[in-house]
Amino acid sequence: MYVALIRRRTLTVVGAALLTALTITLAAAAGGSQQKLYLGMDLHFTGPASTAGTWVASGAIEDSGTAAVQHLALTPIADSGMARLSGDETFTSSKGSIVTSFEGQAFPATGPHQVGKGRFEIVSGTGAYAGIQGGGTFVVVGDALSNQVIGTEEGSAEQ
Repeated sequence: MYVALIRRRTLTVVGAALLTALTITLAAAAGGSQQKLYLGMDLHFTGPASTAGTWVASGAIEDSGTAAVQHLALTPIADSGMARLSGDETFTSSKGSIVTSFEGQAFPATGPHQVGKGRFEIVSGTGAYAGIQGGGTFVVVGDALSNQVIGTEEGSAEQ
C-alpha cells in the first residue's frame, strides 16, 4: 500500500510537470504579446487621393521600405475649419507588407499647411507580417507648397 501511494504521487508530480511544459509550449506557439510600435514616414502627393514615399519602424517591427496611401479623403466639417481625414496605407519592404486603415481630423481645412491627427488600425499583412494585428495613433504635418507630408505612428502590434 505504501508503494502504491508513492507511485500515485510520483505520477501526479510527473503529470503536473508535463502539463506545465505543454502549457508553456502552447503559449509560445500562440504568438507574442503586444509590443510597442513606432513608425515614421516621409510622403509626397502623387495625386488628389494618394501619396507615396518611405517609412522606417522600430519596436514590434524593425524594418523600412516604401509607403503608399490610397483612398485619401478630406471631408470638410461644417463651420469648424476642420476636415475628416481617412485612407488606406500600405507599408512594403523586402520582408512583406502591412496594410493599415486610418481615420482622423485635419486642420486647418484650408491653406497650404495642415495637421492630421487620428487613429490607425492594421488590417492585414503579407510575408513576414502575415497575421499581424494592432493599431494606435498618428500625427502628420503636410505642406502643399513643398508637396511633403511627414508623420509618425505610435501604437502596438502582435503576430
